[in-house]
Amino acid sequence: MKNKIRQMKGFTLVELLIVIALIAILSVAVLATINPIEQSNKAKDSTVQNDAAEVMNSYERYYANAQAYPWMKYGTIKATVETPLLLTSNNVGFGVCDAGTITDEPNTISTCSVTSTNPGLLINTDELKTAFVGKDEFKNVSTSPENGLWLYKQAGSGGSVYVCYIPKAKSNREPTTNQLYCLSNNVPPTRLDSRVDAACVVPIDATAWGKPDAALSTGTVAIFKCVP
Repeated sequence: MKNKIRQMKGFTLVELLIVIALIAILSVAVLATINPIEQSNKAKDSTVQNDAAEVMNSYERYYANAQAYPWMKYGTIKATVETPLLLTSNNVGFGVCDAGTITDEPNTISTCSVTSTNPGLLINTDELKTAFVGKDEFKNVSTSPENGLWLYKQAGSGGSVYVCYIPKAKSNREPTTNQLYCLSNNVPPTRLDSRVDAACVVPIDATAWGKPDAALSTGTVAIFKCVP
């Protein structure tokens, strides 16, 4: 009996340490390959991309019914299909948050609330569901503009409408594989084809991505991923 007990030996301390070290190395290798933060950012970007596409589609439906875009309903001098505009997702002209009054300028800041008694025109006309207001792209846009959506309307009756956002994933910030644009107020968007673009006059770095509200000022630019 004593001989059997002697034969039932466990791992030594050194062996356990070696096994733990190997597991740690494999774990680091797997995390480096998978990069959970990047994967999480990709998932967030995918959600925002879908929301941007849904807003874009709602603009087309609204225009088909009203022969005007939401931002053309506002201001003492109403915008036309010729008017270039750059709006954030919490502006009355964007058409999702509180609709304000018709004398408000399109870029007037409005409050986003799913309980609003005067929701934006896209919500009012059932082009978007009321719950859409509760999405992250419409919360605290004034303090965190990098999380919002951005509407860009080119000048001219044939000018394109873009719904843009700032991607979080590094892979979505690469201009050679993504539809990235440099936007500035009242200036046609510039499609970026490289990491440093002469037309944009700014490298695609943390500064360019971190200050999207700069695009609202004439002469300054910011970089976005846009739909369509």
